[in-house]
Parts: sequence; structure tokens; C-alpha cells
Amino acid sequence: MKKRQIIISAIGGILVLGMGIMVMKKLTASKKKTDVSDSKVTTLVYTSFVKNKNIPLSITTSGSVVAKDRMVLFSEVQGIFMPSSKSFKAGTRYSRGETLIRINNEEFNASVKAKRSSYKNMITSILADIQFDYPNSLQTWKNYLTSIDINKSLPNLPKIESEKENNFITSRNINSTFYSIKNMETRLRKYSIKAPYTGILVDAKVTPGSLINPGMKLGEYIKPNVYELELNVNANLESFLKKGKTVELHNIEKTKTWKGKVTRINQMINRSSQTIKIYVQVVSKELKEGEYLEADVFAKEEANAFEIPRSLLLDNNSVYIVQDSILKLLPVELVYSNLNSVVIKGLENGTEYISKPIVGAYEGMKVVIFEEKKQ
Repeated sequence: MKKRQIIISAIGGILVLGMGIMVMKKLTASKKKTDVSDSKVTTLVYTSFVKNKNIPLSITTSGSVVAKDRMVLFSEVQGIFMPSSKSFKAGTRYSRGETLIRINNEEFNASVKAKRSSYKNMITSILADIQFDYPNSLQTWKNYLTSIDINKSLPNLPKIESEKENNFITSRNINSTFYSIKNMETRLRKYSIKAPYTGILVDAKVTPGSLINPGMKLGEYIKPNVYELELNVNANLESFLKKGKTVELHNIEKTKTWKGKVTRINQMINRSSQTIKIYVQVVSKELKEGEYLEADVFAKEEANAFEIPRSLLLDNNSVYIVQDSILKLLPVELVYSNLNSVVIKGLENGTEYISKPIVGAYEGMKVVIFEEKKQ
């Protein structure tokens, strides 16, 4: 009985061992198939061929236009803002010489007239001394006295011939009083601000009846039709950007175009972006203050160069090419970069390069070229 049990146990062990060997063989075979399958995995890629040529380097940038002639209006005096012939509101147009702002000056104007009257009395009081001491100058000072009008700006002092006469006039405080009144007349003119050129009021901060204080901003006034566009360009192209250079401008929709000229170039380089500012002047009745424009500035023509999408350039110095269905990383020279593309040199004509980025690409990767793209 025991002998039969031993035999049965031995037979069972042999069967289990046999089944284990069979399972291991199947697993080994499956792994080999998987390894073989993995070794044959390739990536489908799109390629194109290099065709070097002369490429015009055009700087594309953008900005908003601002009026070249712009005046920010501030008050230097105090008083009540008086209404004028035109409403002081944004959008109002003024001709050259028209009054933009008029501040009540009655009190100060009366003070100026009183000073002129006192000055006239001073001149009258010295005529007797001039008659005896400087008879040759008497008629000159009489004519000067007659020319003084307390309602008008003081005429210039007569020309004094001798140093002695000059000392006499100075001792009577004629000179100091004259310049004091002239200073008051200058301040009196500040109660009225006139348009320096034909233009338009683009911002108004006060209304008639407002109390104006010194230093208060009153508004902004511009000369329309003549604008400037501030643009940032690569500093390495500064040598190709000359004053007077023509610039092509267009709106965002590219439905309208204008021609501008470089009028100024800032010599300071922005440290973070390595760009410089250029200023382009454009004259147009169609443009408005603050309108956004794009600019194309032709810099130079680069010979034997090639342009590719920016996404294909790796670390700014290399691109992937295909050789015998294997990816290879080739160094290139970056000549110029735009927003979406770069101009490079260093690739030979006919070189097959990757034309669309590959996720997880590495040098030595085996690839299959998409035939339609290759044709």
C-alpha cells in the first residue's frame, strides 16, 4: 500500500515538473517574440530637402502710433477756468493761434496795470534831472514816456549811451522796476494758452467754472496726421538700420499699407532682450492716435542660407537630418530669427532634414520617411 502511494506521488511530481518546463518554454518564446517585435519599432517622420538661396532678412515687429507733436497742458497759475469760443472737450479741433484755455486774470491784470502806471510816474520824475545832467538824452526819454501804455506790454528801455547815465538810471530803480513788470507780464500771458499748431484736443481734464491750481493737468493736445511708431529690433542688425530707411507698415488685418521712414535710432541696448528702439515717422490722414501697426524693415540679403520653422532648431545651433533611415543631429549657424522661423547656414543642398518636430527624438533613432512628403 505504501509502495503504491510512493509511486503515485513520484508520477505526480514528474507531471508537475513537466508542466513547469512547458510553461517556461512558452514564456521564453513569448519574450523572444516581444524583443524581436520591439527591435523593429520605427517612427514615421516628415522630411524635406535643403535648397540654399539668397534670403532677404526683414525685421518684422509691431507697435502703436503716437502723435509726433504732442503737448501736455499744465497750469502755472491759479484762477477760474473761463469758457471760450469752443468747447474744451476731447475731439475738439483748434486752429493755430486759437485759445485753448482761458483762466480768469482780472485781479492779476489790474495789478500789472497798477505797476505800469507807477513805472510811468517814475520815468516822469527823472525827466527834470535828465534835462540838466543829460540833455542829449532828454528827447529819447520823452519819446519813451509817450510810448508807455498801461494797457499794453512795456516797450524796451531806451539805449543808454554813457556809463554815467546808466548809473543814474540804475540808482533810480528804473531797471529793476522794468524787469519786475516784464516778469509780471510773462506770468499774465500764462492765464491764456493758445494752440501752437492746428490740431485736436485728445484729453480734457477740466470744464468751465473749475478752479485751476498751479501744476494741475488740464489736458493733452496733438497735431494729427504726423505720427511716430516705436519699434524694437535685434541689436545685431543695427548696422543695417540707417536714418531715412523706408519701412513698410500695415494694419493687423493687412488691408491697408503705409510707408514710413526711420527718423531716430536709440543707441541704448535693452539688456534682457538685446534689442534697440527705432522710431519710424509716418504721415497719413487715415491713422489715429494709438492705432496698432506691424512693420517690415528690410535689413539685408543673406547668401547661401535656408529658412526653417523655429520649432525645428534645437538649442539654437542644430537640426535633425536623416541618413540611411537614422536620425542625425547636425550643427548649423543661426543667422537670424523671426517670430515663427529662423534663417540658418551650414547645410548642404539636398540634405534631407526633419520638417516636422518629433516627440522624443534622439540621435540614432530609426525612422520611416513619409513617402508623400518625400516626393
